Amino acid sequence: MSTLRKPKFVILLVFVAVGSFLLGTAANRTIYAADNIFSSTKLLMGVLNLVNDNYVEEVQPGELIYAAIDGMLEVLDPHSSFLSKESFAEMGERFSGKFYGIGIEFDVLDGFLYVISVIDGSPSEAVGLQSGDRIVRIDGESAIGIKHDEVRQKLRGEKGTRVDVTIDRTGVDERFDVTITRDRIPIRSVRTAIMLEDHTGYIQLIRFAKTTSRELETALDKLQQDGMERLILDLRGNSGGYLDQAVEVSSKFIPEGQVIVKTMGRNRSSNQTFKSLSGVNHRGMPLVILLDHRSASASEIVAGAVQDWDRGVIAGTRSFGKGLVQTLFAEPHLTDGSALKLTTARYYTPSGRMIQRDYKNKSFEEYIEGSFTESGEALQDEEEASGAERPVFTTAGGRAVYGDGGISPDVLLKTPKRKYPFVIGKYRGWVPFDRACFEFANSYGVSRQDLRDDFDTFLKEFEIDEAMLEAFKIQVRDSGLSFTEDEFNEDLDVIALQLKRSLARNLWGDEEASRVAASGDEQLQQAMQLFYSHEMLVQQ
Repeated sequence: MSTLRKPKFVILLVFVAVGSFLLGTAANRTIYAADNIFSSTKLLMGVLNLVNDNYVEEVQPGELIYAAIDGMLEVLDPHSSFLSKESFAEMGERFSGKFYGIGIEFDVLDGFLYVISVIDGSPSEAVGLQSGDRIVRIDGESAIGIKHDEVRQKLRGEKGTRVDVTIDRTGVDERFDVTITRDRIPIRSVRTAIMLEDHTGYIQLIRFAKTTSRELETALDKLQQDGMERLILDLRGNSGGYLDQAVEVSSKFIPEGQVIVKTMGRNRSSNQTFKSLSGVNHRGMPLVILLDHRSASASEIVAGAVQDWDRGVIAGTRSFGKGLVQTLFAEPHLTDGSALKLTTARYYTPSGRMIQRDYKNKSFEEYIEGSFTESGEALQDEEEASGAERPVFTTAGGRAVYGDGGISPDVLLKTPKRKYPFVIGKYRGWVPFDRACFEFANSYGVSRQDLRDDFDTFLKEFEIDEAMLEAFKIQVRDSGLSFTEDEFNEDLDVIALQLKRSLARNLWGDEEASRVAASGDEQLQQAMQLFYSHEMLVQQ
């Protein structure tokens, strides 16, 4: 996700904005720029009028303008983009840290609206909704066959308003009605905060939203009360978010006044240096940060600063390499509720590394897929050892780190190669793997309520046996997906782990499900050993 900053530039028209960024603002070029923009705009309007008057079918001029804007921005870079009114509103909700509703994660399976999980402290938790419940009626109308967008429209609403739902719960003979009063629902940045062993804490951060720093502080304080003396901060899959939150998160671990990140662009106002803030704790705690190919933007700012100051160990695989700063232009510059995300600067780590990966002469698909290729790790093995063909920079402690986009780990922990046959859509329809596990755990959990007695025993001793695997195989095949025995058997360990994780969430909740997932996470288990083996951490 692009990192956003408050607008600092005045824009009259989107065409003027792009023209001024491309042509510069020097006084002796102003007349030339204006003439060039005028002639280009005149050309565009001429084409628009010809299409509007002569195309074989009636056209919507607004759709043509939106398409023209999209095409114009594609010429610039992969991260400048135009947001429609609806997309802009959705983005704001996603990163505001809150919305109003009933507080469930849901999915529609075979036409039925299932509660996947209940958000802690939400109105749904207050009235006793559970994972696995089916909502069959909403405000008296059938919810069978409902679409995802319809669910959001019917269940979200203003604070204090009420919605009546009818619940079908496995193991309960009759359906029952519940009235839920909508309230503020937090969109959390901290997905998981648990102790992995006596002194090792684990926090999974999934986005950098407005509440991220506060959430992280709460999680850190709780784990320290539970005895945490060292931390694994998991930024795998975290595509970024707000710049100020990246600085605040970094400040929790890096001494006050040290550079976190620099931004540099064409305009003087884009050139800024952000330093670690005062009054923050946790700066002496041994730290490992986990990255993967999906870690981007704000995640890379945090990892780059920690690495450049030798504050902790970066483990995993090379990050995405998204180091372009987007400035958000909306009202009053664009008056229809839409917004423009325009690249105005680049990110640089404290040592001077540019985070952005090369995107020149590549299609958008090539750019995105370039960080996910399987050959990337093999290439990285060689380059991390020698620094071949990559610019070399130096950390505060004199270690060599490499530029050319992304953050390369200090310790390479390869991603396990999995086929995941159930999520490949080359057969009839899509049957997501997690969804299949949820359905199976929901039905199996009803017959094994005895497991609820002791989670620790479940975690350490319960195994997914052959009978369960065979039943799961039959269920997935019955759903219409074809696969061979070899394809199924190749990922038995993954299937068993995900079934156990889904069962834990069904019986106890998200925290217990996270502990099951952590027990089978190969990269995470290897990262735990770094506290005992890596010299940077041993010295601390």
